[in-house]
Amino acid sequence: MGGGEGMYRIAICDDDEQFLHHLNRKTEEIMTENGLTRGRDFEIDVFSGAASMQRRMPGDINCWNILLLDIELSDENGIELARTLRKQQVTCSIVYITAYRDYVFDCFDTQPLWYLLKPVDFKKLETILMADYLRNYAGTRLSLKIEGRQVFIPFPDIYALESTQHRTRIWLGDSFRDWNGALSALKPQLPAFGFCQSHNSYIINLSHVREIQRMDVLMDNGRTFPISRRCYDQFFEKYFAFLKI
Repeated sequence: MGGGEGMYRIAICDDDEQFLHHLNRKTEEIMTENGLTRGRDFEIDVFSGAASMQRRMPGDINCWNILLLDIELSDENGIELARTLRKQQVTCSIVYITAYRDYVFDCFDTQPLWYLLKPVDFKKLETILMADYLRNYAGTRLSLKIEGRQVFIPFPDIYALESTQHRTRIWLGDSFRDWNGALSALKPQLPAFGFCQSHNSYIINLSHVREIQRMDVLMDNGRTFPISRRCYDQFFEKYFAFLKI
């Protein structure tokens, strides 16, 4: 996943200045109507051509999470631009937005997320944007403030979360981070399919579970966490359902 630290970043590239302005405004409306704030939760960069977009990139090839890309640009074909980006290991999602249906079979090798025809169905664009935001950005890491700064911890790095003395301890592979807040406040951020309560004070990342023992959960790094009688059956069922995913 690409993107600037702490923000979901959207790039729009279209050589029709009027449409570019319109798409920028509608994209911002979609994000704000879903409770997100520009400049804090997301940002939008607009480009009127391939050259101006590529000039922006050298510092961070994955500075965007998603690219809304016109195909018939004045300075380069959008599909060729996307091929160049993929060769440069740019991993952002790409949504083609074009007036021409004919290109749909030419762009498969660029691994597009979607192909939208103009005039744009903005309800469809909303579905695409929010699904990408949840799957490739919001759904990939825990966001919390520690010592006055925003910290993002990828979910795969988390082994368990423990409620301890009015704080939450986030257990990582060989270390931990403490957050001054209740475990219950972090629980809504965790993907329900991958984390499960093993005890009143513990939530476990199922992807790191090696074995469920009688009163403990053994993790793949050798650490153990308690499992209570009350949570045992539910935890056992959820773990085996997780293994089938």
